[in-house]
Amino acid sequence: MVCQVRPDEIPLLSRLRRAGRIASGWRESPSGPPRRYYTLTPTGRLALDQFRVQWTTFRSGVDRILGTEQR
Repeated sequence: MVCQVRPDEIPLLSRLRRAGRIASGWRESPSGPPRRYYTLTPTGRLALDQFRVQWTTFRSGVDRILGTEQR
């Protein structure tokens, strides 16, 4: 997946890169200056998988409280 990065997302991407959760590299662009591309590292994939489990548990609890559980 490729998407354009907003300027306010750059500090977050830098922190994730320093933490080893994403890797980045420069590629030539057919229209303009080179662009930086980001990919998940194995550590980043593990962190994402763990977050998804935690998020699902949290969301289920909120849904129960609000009475919006999916059956």
